[in-house]
Amino acid sequence: MFHLLLEFSLQHFLGDLLTYVATSFQLALAFPLPTFGAALYKFLIIFAVTQIPLAIGEGILTVIIWDRLKAYKPKLLKKLDVLSAKEN
Repeated sequence: MFHLLLEFSLQHFLGDLLTYVATSFQLALAFPLPTFGAALYKFLIIFAVTQIPLAIGEGILTVIIWDRLKAYKPKLLKKLDVLSAKEN
């Protein structure tokens, strides 16, 4: 159970972070002042300050929501075929 919750949390966290890395890359391409590398570094730092805490919070929130869905609507999750045989 804990393994699955940790996996969900990490997946969501990494998904959030990769979104902001891609956004930083795109912004550095659009505004490469003075160089692309310097712009990328600045955008990554700016996003890191705000987005890492948000990604952690969203990962925790995803785990809480998933846990509540499993507790209160297991039939829905079985119907959608998102629970493994071990979790039934």
